[in-house]
Amino acid sequence: IAHKNEYINREVFQGARGAWSYMAASSSRCCQASPIKAQASLLARANGKDDDDETNPDWDKEMSIFNKRISAPNQLETLRELEGSVNVGKVVYMQDNVAILSGLNSDAPFGTKIAFVTGGTGVLLWHRSENLAFALILGGAADITLGTHASCIIKGVLQVVDEVQGPVTKKEFELFESPAGADVFGSVLDFLGMSKIPGAAEVSQGACRPNMGKPVPLLNQQVTMMNREQVTEPLLTGVKALDVLTPVGRGCSMLVIGRKGSGKAALVEDAILGQRGTGVGVVLASINRTREELLALASRLEAAGALGHTAIVSAEPDAPLGKKFATLCTAYSIGERVRDNGGHALVILDDLSPLPNAWSTLALQGLGSLGQEVAREGLIKDPQGRDLILPSPKSDEELVDYEGMLISGAVAQRRGFFSTLFLRAAKMSRSLGGGSLSALIVVPGSPATGQAKRIDMDKYQTLSEEQKAKIKAALEKKMAEEQASQDSQLAEGEIATELVEEYISIADGQLVLDPPLSSPNSNGAAYRPNSRLSITRIGNRAYPKALDNLANKIRLSLVQADDARKFSASTDARTAKEEAKSQRLEAALLQQPGKPASLEEQVVTLLAVQSGFTDNVLPESMASFIAQAFDFVKEEAPQALEEVRSTQMLTATAEKGILDALATLQSSAKQTV
Repeated sequence: IAHKNEYINREVFQGARGAWSYMAASSSRCCQASPIKAQASLLARANGKDDDDETNPDWDKEMSIFNKRISAPNQLETLRELEGSVNVGKVVYMQDNVAILSGLNSDAPFGTKIAFVTGGTGVLLWHRSENLAFALILGGAADITLGTHASCIIKGVLQVVDEVQGPVTKKEFELFESPAGADVFGSVLDFLGMSKIPGAAEVSQGACRPNMGKPVPLLNQQVTMMNREQVTEPLLTGVKALDVLTPVGRGCSMLVIGRKGSGKAALVEDAILGQRGTGVGVVLASINRTREELLALASRLEAAGALGHTAIVSAEPDAPLGKKFATLCTAYSIGERVRDNGGHALVILDDLSPLPNAWSTLALQGLGSLGQEVAREGLIKDPQGRDLILPSPKSDEELVDYEGMLISGAVAQRRGFFSTLFLRAAKMSRSLGGGSLSALIVVPGSPATGQAKRIDMDKYQTLSEEQKAKIKAALEKKMAEEQASQDSQLAEGEIATELVEEYISIADGQLVLDPPLSSPNSNGAAYRPNSRLSITRIGNRAYPKALDNLANKIRLSLVQADDARKFSASTDARTAKEEAKSQRLEAALLQQPGKPASLEEQVVTLLAVQSGFTDNVLPESMASFIAQAFDFVKEEAPQALEEVRSTQMLTATAEKGILDALATLQSSAKQTV
């Protein structure tokens, strides 16, 4: 405060000195105005000019400037403004390095640095209402207790003269920052930029770099629609399930949903390997990995030549919730630095659990412990954005308009909180460099299947309406209990289906993974996509031109085969043929971990399946056949594959070259047999 006062005293004194010197000069000029103006008038008339010549001063204009200068805030007013700008709040709830504070500045943006009187440091996470705010405690948490006072740190006060409002004083809040320079790539660090593997020279020369570049805000505001561009550029991951079923466009957020053991970690690692040589910077937010697991991951990435373009931001399994949440935010901040410099970044969150855990701790447990009235603060707002006090607990379910949807105030708050993380993915406009940040978010859990159970009351036609109502109520209760039982059987770290569905409604698409097959059809694959539940809202814009038509046909064939499998009354020869084809297609989308598929390999695979070259190949032999076919095409038609690689397009010439090579392979195989 003393430093700020000294700064303000100096600035105000200099401004006042300039104003008074100007006033003195103006007064002297005004005293002599009459004779000077008279002489000027005589000279003007003698020369045949009017009095209002451009050589004469515009006294009205100059006096207007003078009045504006002397009306600027004086020193005392500025000091009072600064003192009144800082609201001193206090901690009303705290657990696991996340807290609820009351009384902080409601105009402070997300990411504002918070100073506690004990010397601790925090960051403003979310405004629940005009009075309540959620925060992360990232330093000195041991000394902070209930009732500890805190305030948002003001970086400076700007004095301006607004044409409409007159003299006003605006304040700029200091933001909590995290490292995001180019040196973070090739490193394993925490959210503060400290190396997680000190002295690990055997992993990478960059694993313990002290210079992490200029820091950036830990929490950034969402990119406005004016500064975004439509997602039209593909981002190939090397994961066939993603690139074919749910393509990732540069600037979109894609979910990877699966229960424990579905191969999510292997898919993430393949996506990192798939960015080698593409110029895309990968940022992995690793939650709950031990030091040994981090060391093993970094070793595998370096051995594969992928660590140089990857930054790993990690939090240990026993780290408090606040630091785990900050780890996710730091990963986004690094990606945003790349994006804002005109580059392209892929941010991968390998565990999203800190997001729902933070909401549950703060909004449900924290606000619930403060009483029903406090818990309902900020749920409903008037047209001006001011909080309305809800009259009764039932008002929690009052519907509000949120982005064109009618949902309850509680759900709107939760959705807005989740969106602060999801919507940081963006494709910037060309005027801002055209960079992009794409997000691949791993969600432990399972979505709704879309097949709701129906209570069939037709079998109870002989019963009275009262008896039917009782039976229906009993059946509905049983179904609810079964659903609750399923939710209670979630593995450790998995989230409920309701939250999974909410994430799906916010993101741009999702790839759903089923448990891998233990049969020979698995071909050693670590993950298996669910073609029906996996969708993208970006559409064909995210496909490379070479995969556009091919991938759409694959997806349609898989969905039609799934429908026939479920709803066909009989199995004729045609249905059996389509079922066999779908099994080959599903096998073609499987891949062994650690072997990302290039664009050329995916084009050859889809052409071979769709053109009938795999009709006599068993599903369990698909992996070996595809490998053999791709190697053969590389030898027979290298120009065609190079054209696909360089242009990302499948021209008629390239397609003919690939098909001719596949036909040669098929004929030679027949001759061998």
